Amino acid sequence: MTAPADPATAADLDAVRDDYLARLEASDETGAVVVALAAIDGGHDPEDVLLDVVAEAQREVGERWAAGTWTVVQEHVATHISERVVAAVSRHRPAPAPTGVGRIAVACLDGEWHGLPARLLAEVLAHHGWEVTFLGSSVPATQVAVHLNTAGPDVVAVSSSLPSRLPAARRLVEACRASGTPILAGGPAFGPDGRWARAVGADGWAPDARAAADLLAGQALVGDDAAVTVDDASREEQAYLHARRGELIGDLAERLRGADPSEELTDDLGHLVDFLAAAVYVADPALLARFVRWISSLTVPHGLTPAEAGRALDELASRLGDSPRTVALLRSEAVRAACAEVGAEGSA
Repeated sequence: MTAPADPATAADLDAVRDDYLARLEASDETGAVVVALAAIDGGHDPEDVLLDVVAEAQREVGERWAAGTWTVVQEHVATHISERVVAAVSRHRPAPAPTGVGRIAVACLDGEWHGLPARLLAEVLAHHGWEVTFLGSSVPATQVAVHLNTAGPDVVAVSSSLPSRLPAARRLVEACRASGTPILAGGPAFGPDGRWARAVGADGWAPDARAAADLLAGQALVGDDAAVTVDDASREEQAYLHARRGELIGDLAERLRGADPSEELTDDLGHLVDFLAAAVYVADPALLARFVRWISSLTVPHGLTPAEAGRALDELASRLGDSPRTVALLRSEAVRAACAEVGAEGSA
């Protein structure tokens, strides 16, 4: 297991992170690189710099975007800088040669373009002795299957931030099972306790890169088939929602704001339909409830308001009467409670 951090060291890293975040805020790539490398030269472990400085600063960047204090452009610039910093750290203090622990392929789910968490995981696992192949962002399951057949890694680690990508996760799980390769899942897409990793059949779940390294070092990955909730009915209703996605978004937008809805509203409604489809796929209303709370916490001008979210859920329930699982989920206690919590009108 990873040793607990020394309090003095942790406080020092807090100061480094504050300095690093200030460089991100100023769009100062050179300064951000200098801060990270200076921390390593000052005696900090590269893993600690990557996870306690770079990753934690990026989490703060996301929170600032959600609160409306940073723009999308600022968030994108900060992410680009952090990606460059990770590369600089890798060159400055390369990972040791693989120690024979095993070979692992690290990838983002198909449709997941937030590649930084997976890249950080790849760097951490390399420092723990793994022979790592980083496959990149948005990798289709078919392409992962080709890699499994040609390179034969011992494990696949997959990252995703959005639960709407869970159907893609199941496709990847099936590709891995076909080759007998265990799959480790991580990232917010799989829930705070990994419940949706189990629901799609992943063999293991870790909340962060350190936990992933510890898990891989300490035990074999063995999936729990009893936890898988994806069946033919859930696939059919998810596919039906996907097929009607454009129609549903257009109808909801017009219903809420007339013939000229904002682009932000349309985007948010697209996310709502996608998260609903994912919730149906894994048969868990808590997934949609989390989305209701999340979208209501954002500060996006012209985006979906809490009241509009409640009305949209009601409208979907009335339009999707031929999808019983979907309607039951929309009318579930968990979704009603989330609507009441954020003050949304209506509860499906």
